[in-house]
Formats: sequence, C-alpha cells, structure tokens
Amino acid sequence: MDYFEKQRGFLTPNLGAYRRKTLILEDSIKSMDKDQKVFIVGICGGQGGGKTKLAKILSKNVNKSAIIEERNFFKLSKAKRKLTYGDELLMGKFGDFTEDRKLLLVELSNPKSYDYIKLYNTLKSLINGKTVTINKFDETEGRYTGEEIEINPTSVSLIILEGYFIFRDEKIRDLINLKIFNEIDDDVRLSRLLVNENKFLKNLPIAFKHFFMIYEKYIKTAYDKYIYPTKKEAKLILSNYLVKEEKDDQIIVEDETLIILIDNLKNIANRKRI
Repeated sequence: MDYFEKQRGFLTPNLGAYRRKTLILEDSIKSMDKDQKVFIVGICGGQGGGKTKLAKILSKNVNKSAIIEERNFFKLSKAKRKLTYGDELLMGKFGDFTEDRKLLLVELSNPKSYDYIKLYNTLKSLINGKTVTINKFDETEGRYTGEEIEINPTSVSLIILEGYFIFRDEKIRDLINLKIFNEIDDDVRLSRLLVNENKFLKNLPIAFKHFFMIYEKYIKTAYDKYIYPTKKEAKLILSNYLVKEEKDDQIIVEDETLIILIDNLKNIANRKRI
C-alpha cells in the first residue's frame, strides 16, 4: 500500500523510501519561521481512528516532544446544557448509558464544542518560546480532571497536536508544519468505539441500539462532513500502520513509513536552535 501521496512529492515505499535517504519533511521544515521555537506536527482523523495511539508512538520514540490533545480544549458547558426533547436518541437511561453520556458523544462530534481561539493562542505561545499550561479533559468521564500539563519550549522542540477538527480552522492549520491524516476504515473505527463504550453499554440491547443510532446520525455524519474533507490539507496520509503490542513500555514499530517519519522527527527535535 502506498502511504504517501505521490502528487504531493513524497516517496512511496516502492519508489525508494526503504533507502532512508529521502528527507520527507523538507518542505515542512522550510515552512518554519526563522524564530520559531517548536515544530508542530498535526494528526487529524475520526473518532476511534488511533490518533492518540499514533501521537504516543511518535512521542515515545522522539525525545524533546510533547502531545497536545484537542479534547483538552473542550467547552464543558456544552455537555452540561439541558437536553431538548426534540431528539429522542438522547432521552432515557439504559444502565450506565445515561443521557449525559449520550450527549457527550454527540458534542465530541461537534466542531463547535472546542475552543479553537484558546488552542491557537496556546500554540502561538509555544512558537514564541513561552511556557503554557493545559488543563486535562477526560473524554471517558466527561470532565476536567484537575490535572495540569505544562509544556516548556526550552526543553521541548516538537509538539504533536492531535484531534478531530484541527485542520478545519485556518489559523490553526497555518501553524501546523506537518499535517498527517490518519485514515482508518469506518468499520474498524466503529469496532474500536464499541469496545471503548462498552463500559457504559454493558451489553444492554437497547443501549447498543441507541449507540448505533447516535453513531449513524452524529459521529459518522461528522466524520463525512467535517473531518474526511480535511484530508486534502494533509501532506502525509497514514493508513493502517503496523505496530506490535507494547512490551515493557517499549513500542516496536514495524511499518516502514512510521520508521522513516520517526527518524526524521528525531532529527527535527534535536536540531540546533537559532
């Protein structure tokens, strides 16, 4: 499978990527301003697509890196608003699959649920060499945990930004030096969502029925309407990358494309500062 889009000038494995000589991030490096303190990688994709796992893989393999998650800029007031009786999908409680949980699933699929002004200001501060503090949001619990994440550009030179809608906002998109779209088949994403959500569904048929209705009406619709169209903004398309199971906190990467990407990101993270 070709992982790089030929029309964008990246090499596919059969065109010589195995030689490891190519600098696949050359254009992205050139996009950095002279005084820019951090290099920003953006990973976009749908729910259950493995963005968080990919971000962790890159971060664990590249020193001087930090992860910023779009979810940490979620507008909590959205999830607390009163349900309207116009949407029967959100009404009723089935075990742990409550109205609040269903509403959270809907709001997570809504690009208006995130504070992109705050996210932009956070990225801009890092680019300018300023330390930022980010509040951590628990997507499972639907709340901010009280934990704060501090990122200091004096010790971090690579930022990995991941989220559903990060390529939609033009101002944020322009700050991202390398845009990666993580493309996973719909059925794979759905199966992962089901596994993650089963603690709330508890195998209750009526709860599963409501979940599938929410998936079809909101989650998949959001992917088709808001997320997938931003694939065209990406410089790099990753599809079904191969990673062995984690063992002793070590991640073994088998995918040739990921290996090349990690090697290049290591060079960027260790670059000499101006």
